[in-house]
Parts: sequence; C-alpha cells; structure tokens
Amino acid sequence: MKKIPKKNYLILTLILLIVVGITFYARSWYITAKEYYSNNSAVKDVVQEINEIDIGSYVIETPNFILYTSSGTNSDLKNFEKEFKELITQLDIQNNVIYLNLDNVNVNAFTNSLKEKYSYNEKISNQISDSSYSSIYIFTNGKIKYVLNNASEYSSSYIKSLLESQGYKND
Repeated sequence: MKKIPKKNYLILTLILLIVVGITFYARSWYITAKEYYSNNSAVKDVVQEINEIDIGSYVIETPNFILYTSSGTNSDLKNFEKEFKELITQLDIQNNVIYLNLDNVNVNAFTNSLKEKYSYNEKISNQISDSSYSSIYIFTNGKIKYVLNNASEYSSSYIKSLLESQGYKND
C-alpha cells in the first residue's frame, strides 16, 4: 500500500476551502444583483437618471430629449424595461433618454408641473396622467410634444416606430 503524503491532504483542503469561498461569494453577488434590479429600473443601466427637481435645468440645457418615468420597484414593468433598454441601445439613443424613478416622487405634483410648465398645448396637457405607471414624454424645443402613458402596454415595435417617427433613430 502506497502512503499518501500529508502535503496532498493540505493541498486538497486548501482547494476545497477556495471553492467553497468562491461559491459563497458568487451566491452573495447574485443575491445583491437580484435585489438591486428588483428595486431599480433596468433602463438605468443605459441612460442617465434625473431628479424631478433637476428637470427644469435639463430642459434648458437639452431641449430635445425623451423622459421615461416609472416605478423602480414595480415588478410588472421589469420585462418591458428590459425590452425598452434593448430598444434604446438598438436605436443608439442613450444620450437622448433620461429616467425618473417615481418611487419617492409626489406624482400628482409632478404631473401638474409637467402640465403647467412643459405642455406644448392643451391637448398634450390633457394626455399627461398621474395614474400612468410607466410613461414616455418626448420633449421638443423644451416642450412635451408627445405623451405615451402606460408604455409597458405597448409592443416594442410600436414604441420603436413612435421614436423613429419623432426623429430618434440609429442613422
């Protein structure tokens, strides 16, 4: 019978400890990532997030842009937001879209502010809804020219054609 050196047992123990450590680290990383995405919009990965207070300054600096608003914690929107994120990347409009998380926003006051300050006309003002859980606002020359309420209820192809018709396309 051949005798196995003690250093082989030590190496085996060390390898097992490293594998177990890596497994726990990977698990921890996975849980953290899952928690992050359950509390945040996937769109944040490709566009800039803004506070409601900073919208006035943003409109002055960049009068033509798309504002996407939604709840970061609404799990019903996660699939739509993954598709919307891909669409933003596909059209190469990451610099034209900003995101506002509505979770800590007084939605009623915010929509009233949009109506008063940024509506192009009365028709647009009437389309701005405080009951929409995901909205796309297209700003042109500092005014909202198009509103898409409950955007998650529309297909990606519809939203793509809408954005392209408004001049947001990959040239």
